[in-house]
Amino acid sequence: MRSGFVLAVLVFSSLLVGGYEAITFYFGHLVSYTFHVTWSLVFLALLVTWVQLDSKEHHEVYRPFEFGFLVFVFWVPYLPYYLVRTRHAVGIVWLLAFVCLFYFGYLLQLLVYAVR
Repeated sequence: MRSGFVLAVLVFSSLLVGGYEAITFYFGHLVSYTFHVTWSLVFLALLVTWVQLDSKEHHEVYRPFEFGFLVFVFWVPYLPYYLVRTRHAVGIVWLLAFVCLFYFGYLLQLLVYAVR
């Protein structure tokens, strides 16, 4: 599996979930707490999988045996470090893009609220 495919799945599923949240908000409902927790875990799993696969393409990244577990546990401090280390200044834009993808549903709900 290539990192580009996992990244495409992450982006597509984020857009799909965000659209679902916006549509339910438009009709006066909110998605459940369980849905938010499940989506958070799926997003995290896809993001960690992408980091693991992408790090194989960057030889400047040291990958110990337990790299996948360490990325999954320490993803909050490691993700900005990894993006800046591999992509330099553009890594900050990547980090902001991942944050926007995670909160895409909230942003669309805010847009629906503003337009209504």
